[in-house]
Parts: sequence; C-alpha cells; structure tokens
Amino acid sequence: MNNFLKIFLEVIGVTLPIFAVIAVGFFIKKKGIIKDRHVPLLNKLTYNFGLSSLIFLNIAENKLKEIFDVNILKVIFPTYFLFLIMVFLSFYFLKIKNKTKGAAIVSTYRSNMAFIGMPVLLYAYGSLATAKASIVIACLLPLNILFTVFFLRLLNIQDIKDRKTEIKKLVIEIITDPVLIAVIAGLIISYFSYEIPAPIFKFFEILSSLAVPLALISIGASFKFSHIKSNIKYLSVISFGKLILMPLLSLVFSIFIFKIGNLDRDIICLLCAMPLAVATFIQSERYNSDTDFVSSALITTTLISSVTITAWLFILRLI
Repeated sequence: MNNFLKIFLEVIGVTLPIFAVIAVGFFIKKKGIIKDRHVPLLNKLTYNFGLSSLIFLNIAENKLKEIFDVNILKVIFPTYFLFLIMVFLSFYFLKIKNKTKGAAIVSTYRSNMAFIGMPVLLYAYGSLATAKASIVIACLLPLNILFTVFFLRLLNIQDIKDRKTEIKKLVIEIITDPVLIAVIAGLIISYFSYEIPAPIFKFFEILSSLAVPLALISIGASFKFSHIKSNIKYLSVISFGKLILMPLLSLVFSIFIFKIGNLDRDIICLLCAMPLAVATFIQSERYNSDTDFVSSALITTTLISSVTITAWLFILRLI
C-alpha cells in the first residue's frame, strides 16, 4: 500500500505541474495579456528556437549508441501505421463534410509528442529519455507533415498543377523543419563525440530553457471552447483512440511482439498517449480545413490527457 501511494505521488508530481502551467497559459490569454494574434508567434518561437535547442542538446550530450535503438523504431512504425489505417477506415466513409472528415482523421493520429511529450519524459525519466524520444519525433516528423497535408489539403485539390505546387512546398517544409535540422546536427555531434565549445553550449542551453514553459503556455493560450458540444460524439471517439487505444497498441508491440526494454517501452507508450498537437490547428488554418473541429479536439484531448497520461505513467511504473 505504501509503495502504491509512493508511485501515485511520484506520478502526480510529474503531471500536475505540467498541466498547471498549461492552465496558466489559458488564464493569461483570458486576461488579455496574450491576444489570439500572439499565439501563432508564440508557437513558432517555442518550436523554432526553444524546442529545437532542447532536442539538439539532449542528443549531442549523449552517446549515439545510448540513444539510437532500432528496437524503438521496430515498435513505433507498426504502431503508427496500424493506428493510421484504423483511423482512416473509421472516419473516411462517414457521411460528413470533407473538411470535417480530414480534420477528424488528422486530429486522431497527430500527437503532441514535442510540446507535452518531451516535458513529461524529461521530468519522469530524465534527459536520456528525451534524447531517445527526439529520434522518434524526427522519424515521425516527415510522415506527420506528409499525411497531414494529404488529408487536409491534397485530397481536396482537383487541379494537377496545384497538387504539384503543394508537393514542392511540402518537400521544402520537411527539409527545412528546425526540429529535423536539430536532430541531424545533434546526431553528427553525438556520433563523432565532439565537445561543444562552452559559449555555444551556453547559448543553446539558454534557448532550450525556454522550451518547456513556452510550449505549455502556448498550449493553454490556444484553447477555444466553442463547438465542443456539437462535435462531442466524434471528439469522444478521437480521445479514446488517441489517448487509450494508440498507447495500448504500442504496449502490445513492445511487450508481446518485440519484447523491448522497459525504458524504451515507456517512452513509446507515453509519446503515443499525448493529446493533439498545437501545430495541427495552425496547419488546419493554413489549408482551410475545419478549424473549429480541430480546436475542439485540441482542448478535449488535452484536458482528458491530464488524467490519462497520469494513469499511463502509473501503470508503467507498476508493470
């Protein structure tokens, strides 16, 4: 019983501060300190500088053989593609507007591995876990961008020239993504065991310290509570799939099929248990999708994940 309580308090100690800071972001915006027009800029600042610096340092500070494990990739890719197929089949044939259909599909499989996943892993397992997670995020990044554009935009484009233009933009977006660049740069330094000069290290360390607070505040500032009630049925399905089914699938692959180590198992499970990524809302605006639906999914999955992430951490500590 004492051990049970100790684990519970340990898990609450990880998740409660994270979601408390998200709540701070919501109230800051509600008080008018942050306006709607500031939120995209805050997201870009977090992603391009804070998060990229955090990922770069976490990888560069660890040896490549410690962070790169093919077993993680063995689990993450089957989990990702199997879940994506299940989501596509669940929503594609529904008689709803194409915009809403694309938004529902993307809202189900896109996870906030960076803005929430990294802080959770950092506080629960340390920098080695975030370095390993960075590899997973980098591997899934091109796939996430590709499938998001496909479901939100390319499916609705009839003109061939427009499709070719969109594909060119897509390729540029992938190869210039700051997180992907940070992962590659970190891997090079990690592989050759370079020591980063102290001034440069301090520069990235200062930037990386922005990542967690800015990421969590920007999530809270992105909340809009309109349109939740009208979409509650689909939002319930999305929340169940994203927060329970996908991490459960990852555990099946981790434990029964590939039988990987506990740390790798936990990293994959928690990354798969994250709520909808804020970037999805930004992309839904860009591609003229159903932004109201995506916004509702962002709020719903984030709020529910405060319970489910805590539950998954607790379960993983016990098994």
